[in-house]
Formats: sequence, C-alpha cells, structure tokens
Amino acid sequence: MGLLVYACETPMLINPEEVEKGLYVTFVPGNMNINSGDIAGTPITGAFDNPSSNVASHDVYVKRVYDRGESETEYMLLESFDVFPYDFSVTGDELAALFDVSIDETFGSFYHFNCRATGKNGQVADYDNLHNDLIGSAEQLQGFRFQGAVVCPSDPETIVGTYTSVTSSVFPDFADPVEGLTKTITISESGEEGFYTISDFTFGTYDHFYAAVGWCPVGDWEGTVQDVCGTFFITNPFDFWGEAGYGDFTLNDDGTFTVVGGTIYGESWTAVLTKQ
Repeated sequence: MGLLVYACETPMLINPEEVEKGLYVTFVPGNMNINSGDIAGTPITGAFDNPSSNVASHDVYVKRVYDRGESETEYMLLESFDVFPYDFSVTGDELAALFDVSIDETFGSFYHFNCRATGKNGQVADYDNLHNDLIGSAEQLQGFRFQGAVVCPSDPETIVGTYTSVTSSVFPDFADPVEGLTKTITISESGEEGFYTISDFTFGTYDHFYAAVGWCPVGDWEGTVQDVCGTFFITNPFDFWGEAGYGDFTLNDDGTFTVVGGTIYGESWTAVLTKQ
C-alpha cells in the first residue's frame, strides 16, 4: 500500500511579484461632451493611470469626424505624458486650433481619441494589438480608444415616442436572414441632456434568433441613443455576451427613422421606425 505525503510548506513555483506585467493604461472618463453653448467651460476630461507602473510614455492622438460622419481628418498628435495618474483635459478651442478650423465649424463634430503606450522596456501597446483582450469588456476602463463630441441643445420631440419597427437582419450563426420582423420600440428621455433610452437596441432580433433557441434570455436589450447636433446614434450598449452594439439613425422625409446597426460580433440589421 502506497502512502502519499503532501508538504504544507511547498513553495510556489512562480512568485507573482516577479512576473513581468503587460502594458496597460486605464482611463476613467469625466465629461465627454463639449457644450456648443459653453465651449470654454465644458472640456473633454478624464483620468489616465498605469496600474503596473511600467509605462514610460502615453501618446494621445485625435481625429475629427464631421459632415454627419461623412468626412474625417487624419489622426493628429494631441499630447504625450509620462506621469501617472494623469488628469486629462482638452477644450473645444484647443481642438479647433489643432485642426485649424473655427469653433462654429466644430458643432456636431465627433473627436475620436486613439492612444499608444510605450513601456519602460521599449514595447508598445495600443488598441489594435490589445483588441482581442479589450473587445466587449467595458469594465476594463481601457485607456487606448474613446470618443467625445461637440453637442448642441437637444429637442426631445424629435426622437421621443413609441414606434413600430420593421427590421431586416442577418446573423452569422444562422443561415436564413429575417425580413419584416415587427416590434414595438419606445425611446424616452433619460434625464441627461442629449441622451435617450431605447427599449431594445436589437429591435427584436435577439428574441427572434438567439432566445428562440435558448442561447440568451427572452426580453428586450436596453440601450442609449445620443443626439449630437441632430445626429442620433446608439452608443455602446452591451448584449448578453458583452458584445458592444451600435446603430446610426437617419430621419427620412416621411418622418420615419431608418436605423442601421448591429454588434461587433457581426450581427447586422436595418430597422425602419414609424411613430405610433
């Protein structure tokens, strides 16, 4: 008969303190919208940090997206810093000067920030080489890609209401698309200027595809609609698996909205919303 003896004092093979940490910068957003009525008093703000204390410098690049998203600039270097934590702040005046435009020209503009961390060991980290780890993980507060905008006063009467949506969609895991899927959708005020709550950002497609085969719960997937000077879009809701969704609204001549959206996984849909 064999006897197995376990030593309670067996040392760890790896000391976590001696393991080299990966490059990672966090970003806790503050104000992300510049108010067109108070350009100087509403800068885009946030706080960067480097939990592993191994980043030598962090470069912040930004591009301007305008003409209702039809035009955009190249990325421009905004600033670099090498001390953490770092309080980030940029005004609308500074951004307009960077792109050599007047303040009035920036109304309705989106600013896309893209960052690059250089480690003390010379390695470089950015959103592209961390993408597979960051995708669908909003709780990580990643400090590599975020967005701000210059917003105008929003008129709730333009968007708030109860709608009948008629949707066509294609899902990667299902061979047959759906055409003419109907759903009642409500868009309501959120209590925050320029932001609205949409009752189901998938327009019933998750119930039709995923819930029907038991892959996710039955029910609506609530999201947020943002108004940037009359441009409405669904901003980063998350589904059952943590995948981020999106949706761009177009106001049609007949008063209906067409929403083209989907998720980062590859689900896509087009919904036409008619106010009831």
